[in-house]
Amino acid sequence: MKRLLLVALLCTACVTTAQEGEQMRQDIAALRTDLKKEIDTASADRQKLSNEQQQRSRALQEALDQLSRAARKSGADLAVDLEKAQNDLAQIRGMLEVSQHRLDQMDQANAERDRRIDENARFVANRQKELEHPSDKAGLYAAARKKLDAGDTGAARQFLTEFLAKYNKDELAGNAQYWLGETYYAEKRWNDAIVEFQKVLKDHRGSEKTPDALLKIGMSFQNQGDCKNALLFFDEVEQAYKSAPATKIAREQEAQCKNPKRKPAAKPAR
Repeated sequence: MKRLLLVALLCTACVTTAQEGEQMRQDIAALRTDLKKEIDTASADRQKLSNEQQQRSRALQEALDQLSRAARKSGADLAVDLEKAQNDLAQIRGMLEVSQHRLDQMDQANAERDRRIDENARFVANRQKELEHPSDKAGLYAAARKKLDAGDTGAARQFLTEFLAKYNKDELAGNAQYWLGETYYAEKRWNDAIVEFQKVLKDHRGSEKTPDALLKIGMSFQNQGDCKNALLFFDEVEQAYKSAPATKIAREQEAQCKNPKRKPAAKPAR
């Protein structure tokens, strides 16, 4: 029953991580799409205002030209031209003030938009980082197993080491210690594997991984040609854990040690 609960916990963590990962990817894509739309809209508005200001600048220049022409006139014509030019200038100044006000409002809106985008981007980055490197025990354990199953022993070892540093008294600690040994075993670093498997026996007595750890210690010795020590551990598995799945493999490995010409047994599934 305990093993079933652990498997359920692991599977739940894996599914949650996969669902969160897919949701985060969708959120990132949506954020990028919204950002592009807002930038395109802001650029179009700015271009429109810029065109309007250029038109008004040309109108101002035309008014100034009219003043210049009016300066060469005299009498009633000059008075009419001056009044018209003054009216045009007043109108243009008012329009420029309105445009400037709208530009200021756009700048404020853009600043607020950029702030929100930065906040969302930081949130997405943090959540993505949490998914890639979880800190809770279920997430760490699931990530470690996933990396180990994928053959990324270095990353698996990092997650398992972090798990044991934070949750050394947890019910999964014995399993985590065993899988840490497996990261070295997979790399054929036999002595390092032996050291880590022995910690299962020493620091996590009663762990369900104890027979597997004994078996792997024996196989680590066997892989170095030391069948004398390997047989001690195979025998311990057979005597103390008669009904454990590791016992059958221990018998096969023991037979291989005693009869080197015998075809090696299949490696146990991890």
